[in-house]
Amino acid sequence: MSVAETRLGDFAEQLGSSAPAPGGGAASALAGALAAALAEMVGQLTVGRPRYRAVEDRMQHVVEQLRQARGELLALIDADAAAFLRVSAAYKLPRDADEDKATRDAAIQAALHEAMRPPLRVMESASDVMLLADEVALIGNPSVASDAGCAALLGEAAVRAAALNVLANAVLLGASPEADVARATVAALEQRVATLRAKTLVRVHERMGLVTASQAGDDAP
Repeated sequence: MSVAETRLGDFAEQLGSSAPAPGGGAASALAGALAAALAEMVGQLTVGRPRYRAVEDRMQHVVEQLRQARGELLALIDADAAAFLRVSAAYKLPRDADEDKATRDAAIQAALHEAMRPPLRVMESASDVMLLADEVALIGNPSVASDAGCAALLGEAAVRAAALNVLANAVLLGASPEADVARATVAALEQRVATLRAKTLVRVHERMGLVTASQAGDDAP
């Protein structure tokens, strides 16, 4: 059974154990999946209601996008754990002879490149989820606007936590074009989600009645 198919309590138990995987990357993917699910719930509580008929078609499309993102992020839990185990296996290769060292170094580099992919994809997918969460916060059922805000916060946490896993691999890769691209991607996505989170929370506060529309406009980034 994959990690994504285990019970939540069992997953938390594995996460808290001394086993090398799952770890932070898998937890990041789970946070992203939870963000998608919360935003999806807001959409589900909007579609089919006469009061929100004007946004029905768009919201149905958003719900489907969020469902797909949730599935991808859950799959990335296993992908991240598997990638980490490949890195671990590469480091355990023999290194006594010069030929062994060269083979081991090449295997480590290849495994590190592969290990950056799942957390990078978590960052991309979770940031897209945040964009959709912002939309459901704006046009969705206001009685669950707080859940759209929770989705934005969990999405940002997923992105920032996954970023640490990307950067950990980039450090081990040293000076390389791939590591440089990864660092630039991390910086861009972190900036994107910081902006999205701030904007979404302003929307959420307005729709919850915590601020007026004019106040929300003044506070918007």
